[in-house]
Amino acid sequence: MKTLTRSFLALAILAAFALLTGCGGSSGTTPVGVPITISLSASSTSINQGKTSTITATVTGDTTNAGVSWSASAQNCSSNSCLTNATPTSVTYNAPASFAGTFVASITATSKADSSVTNAVQITVTGEVITLTPNPSTINAGQTSTITATGTNLSSNVTWIQPSLGTLTNELATTATYNAPASVSSVQQVTITAKSAVNSSVVGTTTVTVCPTSGCNIAELVVNGGPLPSTNPYPNGVFTTVTVCEPGTSNCATVDYILVDTGSFGLRVLQSALTGVNLTPITLSGLTLNNCVNFGDGSYVWGEVAPADVSISGEKASSVPIHLIADPPGGSGEIPTNCSNGGSDDDTQAGLLANGILGIGPEPTDCTYAGSNLCTGGSTYSFGYPYYLCSGNPLTCQSTPPAVDVTSQVTNPIVMFATDNNGSSITFPSVGSGEPTATGTLTFGIGTQSNNGLGNATVYTPAQQGALGWAFDTTVSGLGLYLPYSFIDSGSNAYYVQNPNGTLIPVCSDSTFFCPAVGSPINASATNTGLAGTGTVNFEISNADQLAATGDFALSTLGAPSSTTVTDSCPSGNSDPACAFDWGMPFFYGRTVFTAIDGTTVSNEPATPWWAY
Repeated sequence: MKTLTRSFLALAILAAFALLTGCGGSSGTTPVGVPITISLSASSTSINQGKTSTITATVTGDTTNAGVSWSASAQNCSSNSCLTNATPTSVTYNAPASFAGTFVASITATSKADSSVTNAVQITVTGEVITLTPNPSTINAGQTSTITATGTNLSSNVTWIQPSLGTLTNELATTATYNAPASVSSVQQVTITAKSAVNSSVVGTTTVTVCPTSGCNIAELVVNGGPLPSTNPYPNGVFTTVTVCEPGTSNCATVDYILVDTGSFGLRVLQSALTGVNLTPITLSGLTLNNCVNFGDGSYVWGEVAPADVSISGEKASSVPIHLIADPPGGSGEIPTNCSNGGSDDDTQAGLLANGILGIGPEPTDCTYAGSNLCTGGSTYSFGYPYYLCSGNPLTCQSTPPAVDVTSQVTNPIVMFATDNNGSSITFPSVGSGEPTATGTLTFGIGTQSNNGLGNATVYTPAQQGALGWAFDTTVSGLGLYLPYSFIDSGSNAYYVQNPNGTLIPVCSDSTFFCPAVGSPINASATNTGLAGTGTVNFEISNADQLAATGDFALSTLGAPSSTTVTDSCPSGNSDPACAFDWGMPFFYGRTVFTAIDGTTVSNEPATPWWAY
């Protein structure tokens, strides 16, 4: 900090010693108005343990040339013991020989001519860091995993610590083998630990998941705003991680931010997220099979269909057809207009707000309903236009929809698991009106293991098929709505409900979500009724603008209009989407929701498909 105190003092000194100066003497003082300043430079501002950095001081304004004195604030540096070779213009900082982690050392230079003048330089010092990597990280009882130790400033070897469950063998300088016990009754998380051979305070850990012999059937779910939470957040987007491999090989990519969707069927992954994994597309009559999916907001995704080995937690589906989301080589302009239909292209992470979609809805493939294949070719399909046969560059596609056998359709991977293949359940805790994030679980199988039974859940068998698939009746008391084509959909981020004339519930200025008056949320009661099962659901819809302002991503009261159309014909069998209550992700908070897949069997329960909660 600059100060005028020294300048005033200099005036007094000059006046008092004017005669001496005139007689050829030297005042030895700083000229009036010229402050002392110190600038510092370090040979390195980032060093490893045991290394050094030389700090050089340049002092201006000090006619005495007294230079500086040195001091340090740093780890393992009492009484400036870490400083050597000190001179009025330089000093050497010596980092500790061995320590764990990272710290910042501050080296200060103080003017000898004026102790109020200082400057400091910061040096980041990195000590020994041990990183342990298991391969694989998830194993069954009786299997092994190779643990590799790497890291910064890693000493010549590590000391391995025996875990509390299972054993370590083949303990070498930087590798060891973890041996899981022969049997476990439930999923176990085993911590593997290694210490530095020269500094026991330096510790590295990792976790190996040990599954029962039948395999792990639980995957972690997270709601955290998606892959772009700062620039393009995805409220109520629920994500998991999947591993995609070339069939029959260990050449794999583990992909996070896969949206979990009980309202669709099959795995769809951005091709750009599968770095190094080369999947061979399915061909029919010498042409490549491509898939198109249209979403409710008018957007779409496009790409080839290819078989892959898909693993989620400890479950694996081999050679399951998946959708590789990507534009053709020539860009989105080559996508057939029946697919694009004037909508926006979501073939990127920025468009999709995810790295893919895991469809685990109540059908085994994306083109079957009630045991029938709807993609049998001809002038059009029974619904939509999801499959194309294409070739060339630029891409050209046949105008007539091809016949696609169920074995080539994008497939719900759950039905191809060895066990736990009849459905799944999603469990999330309550989040009140909202939380920044939420974690839950995706459990595979229904009634196949001790951890996936229905318990006290009520089964709701669909009463009919609507435009969006299997459905049950929803009657909303107080809002006067009868919606017979309703469904449960974790891939929808809000309660989507009809809003006749756009006036039943106030909407936000952008018309995307509901915005009832702040402090006056819509509290309603709905009755869901299937061919089997009936029950009441109380729900709340709050002002979406206010919810967005909180910065929370897990929102239990987010609602949106599915339609502003006045629909009087719903009871007579109109299957228009406007006649649906889409029980989106807010419905899942505080519940366990089961989805049983069509054509499978759940012991002692009604014929599938159905939902239960």
